[in-house]
Amino acid sequence: MSVPDDDKDIRPRPDPTVLTTAALEREIRHLKELIDKDREASAKAIDVALHEMNRRLSELNELRSAVEADRSQFVRGDVYHPAHEEMRRQRIADREILVVMQSDIKTNATELAEMKSSLLWLSRLVVGAVILAIIAFGFRAMTGR
Repeated sequence: MSVPDDDKDIRPRPDPTVLTTAALEREIRHLKELIDKDREASAKAIDVALHEMNRRLSELNELRSAVEADRSQFVRGDVYHPAHEEMRRQRIADREILVVMQSDIKTNATELAEMKSSLLWLSRLVVGAVILAIIAFGFRAMTGR
């Protein structure tokens, strides 16, 4: 530790508070980047799922239009019932997919909130530790120990 000639600045060289703050800021920046990447990945996954769902809905609408056209021409039951059953099974499958997607979205939102809470807690802990170290350093400097 070097002491300047004027005896006013008693910080050690290099100053550990500057190094600690820089490390803390680097870690916080890294965690924010990870959160942003997770948000982007979630948004992309939702976009892909919505695109797929819209595609399936479009196909179902085309099938419904075809069935309605056939119905207007007195579609026989042996033709209509299998198509109707397939649409019903697809609708149930799509509903199950939507329920899973909703669950995943809620889980992702919960995980993001937990990560944010953990990051806030960690930053408060580190800031508290830095403040405590500064106080302890000041106390030692004042008492001469």
